Amino acid sequence: MELGLKDAAVLVTGGSSGIGRATAVAYGREGARVAITYHSRKDAAEAVAEEIEAAGGTAYIVPMELNEPETIAAAVASTVERWGGLDAVVGNAVNWGNLGFNDRPENIEDAKPEWWIPILRANLEGNFHLVQQVAPALRRSAHGRLVLLTTDVAVRPLPGSWPYGAAKAGLHGFVTALQHDLGRDGVLVNLVMPGITLENGEHRVIPKPALDRIAAGFSARKLPDTTDVADAILFLTSPRTTAIQGEIVRVTGGQLLAG
Repeated sequence: MELGLKDAAVLVTGGSSGIGRATAVAYGREGARVAITYHSRKDAAEAVAEEIEAAGGTAYIVPMELNEPETIAAAVASTVERWGGLDAVVGNAVNWGNLGFNDRPENIEDAKPEWWIPILRANLEGNFHLVQQVAPALRRSAHGRLVLLTTDVAVRPLPGSWPYGAAKAGLHGFVTALQHDLGRDGVLVNLVMPGITLENGEHRVIPKPALDRIAAGFSARKLPDTTDVADAILFLTSPRTTAIQGEIVRVTGGQLLAG
């Protein structure tokens, strides 16, 4: 299907790895003009920019930190100036906090504010600031589209995930209200919810034998790859989508099977 994204002006936050990278390169294959943000790994962002260009798109990289609203404003302003506007925005950047996966407290009594407050604020308030900055350009677009990334951790238990899950769940309420505001000007706003997501068939933490066992427990009998998530994002942000508004599109491998 021709998605109508050729020469579209796009911004993908957190585009230097994972889902962001796959999405940015997919836009490149559609011939879009793709800006990606990065936090600390400029070299990785530059490598993704090369992939975008090789795929047939035009690339631009810009620094941004979810915990620093001024960098969000600067990144958006720079991108809008570069592209002359914005047609699609993907809020993919994430802040995992400063503790390793196995170092997170499992008891709520042990959660220190200096750990959970930055995670909550970055992932919820950071996306609020992003949307506030991109809204004027999206309203001016002939087909403005916005997708924010959530997570199945917002709806399933994972020990030690309170601030991240709460922040992402907050985006659900945010989009519920936001669709009415931006929808008045023709902007479609949706959420994409990944679960355990592979990159080139692998996971950065979970070993392959364990992945196979986990995948067998889902009704799709497979776990999604970053490209599966990217495909959903591209469709939702394309002119081909005209009436999907305020929805949560799950790309998780389906339901967990009983037993």
